[in-house]
Amino acid sequence: MYNSPYIRPNLLEKATTAAKSFNFSNFLDGTQKTLGVINQAIPIVYQVKPIFQNAKTMFRIADEIRKPTVTPSTNNKPIVENKNKPIFYI
Repeated sequence: MYNSPYIRPNLLEKATTAAKSFNFSNFLDGTQKTLGVINQAIPIVYQVKPIFQNAKTMFRIADEIRKPTVTPSTNNKPIVENKNKPIFYI
């Protein structure tokens, strides 16, 4: 009956069983759920993308803020001050 070496009887039975049990309504429901998840994920990706692109720059800025500043004094000894405080001009 099956003379073709490429089609095995078990494979043919599985294909016919899958075709008989296919429900178009369930397929559409699954597709709709998938598209709903994708529609929620796309805006999140667009909001997070600039954060990852600018992360390298943000770490450089944070490292520069943490470095102590050196100011010369009259004793010819450098005084290390941390000037990470805001300056208010009145």
